[in-house]
Amino acid sequence: MKSLNFVLLICVFTSIHLFSQDLGEINVKNQFYGVKTMKKAPKKIYINSFNVNYEFYKEAVDFKNGGNGGRIGGNKGSATARAAIGLGGIQANLMQEKTNKLYTNFVNRLKSEGYEIISADEAGKTELYNDWKKTTGPSIGESFSGIINTVPEGFSFFYKRKTDKGEIKKGFLGGIGNQAKLSKALGEATIADVNLFVMFTENGTNLFKGSAAKVKLKTNLRLASNYLISVPVKPKKKKGIAGKLLGSVSIKGATNDYPASSNITFMQGKVGLGSKASFTGILKEDIEINGVVEKQKVVAYQKQGSFVPTSFSTYSGYLSATADRFSTTTKWIDVDAKKYAEGYYNSCNTFLTKQLDAFFAKMK
Repeated sequence: MKSLNFVLLICVFTSIHLFSQDLGEINVKNQFYGVKTMKKAPKKIYINSFNVNYEFYKEAVDFKNGGNGGRIGGNKGSATARAAIGLGGIQANLMQEKTNKLYTNFVNRLKSEGYEIISADEAGKTELYNDWKKTTGPSIGESFSGIINTVPEGFSFFYKRKTDKGEIKKGFLGGIGNQAKLSKALGEATIADVNLFVMFTENGTNLFKGSAAKVKLKTNLRLASNYLISVPVKPKKKKGIAGKLLGSVSIKGATNDYPASSNITFMQGKVGLGSKASFTGILKEDIEINGVVEKQKVVAYQKQGSFVPTSFSTYSGYLSATADRFSTTTKWIDVDAKKYAEGYYNSCNTFLTKQLDAFFAKMK
């Protein structure tokens, strides 16, 4: 019997090791306000969002504007550096399968703790969802440029409208305080939101650029704690005479930035603009996923051309030196589809498990 128990113990430790061997250090933190209030609330939960996102492509751009510096500074041309890096080999069906498993684990844990899951059909009867549309997973789509959002099979949510590009706009319910309104509308039920971001790039520092445009991207596959998604803006030419004179609508090198944070929240009840009780779980630092994407960097560098007038200057030399210059570096990295999907699942599932453990430990 002792030898059998020893074998079982070895199996347990081995399984734990296999589960965590490809993950870096895992440090989570959370804040819980109104524990006593939430304990007294109905044991009903509505899952308002379950967003799992992963990055497969990143493009970054830097622009150095030229100009006339006179006889001393001379004339300088504009310089543009553009770097792009992507992952090849990711399989959509595996990513959907892992997302479904994450959601199933989440729902089963809530049910095992004695909670009733409020359906989207019931939530759709509230006034908050008047004139909204409902959609149900599974589905995979681009949430931001280069970032894929996966919707679990069987999960339903409401959205206000779709853009011409098919992008879903969820409207005001994603804002601060609106989960509290929804909780009140559903009889003081707890509202759950899950947002996870698995990223593989980081922006490198570009010191001492001088008269040049420079972009540096580094690879680091991880479940991101906090990250700023930067999407280069593609300039659009203005129409008409004014457009020809003033140029493009957007400034060259401009980006649209979107904050991304992996988190889980539970909110319950409504008082004023906030909620009676809330739990917020986040990461202290990124969870690194090792052994899937080799750490490397991609750099694009373009020096500005310059022209200082002298008595020996030629017009052709001026044109050549002050012309706009471009440098583009693109790299694709092939990954093992199964390893990538496992790393994605393990990091997200570990984070959710730790936060649910913390939440329900306070609720007992």
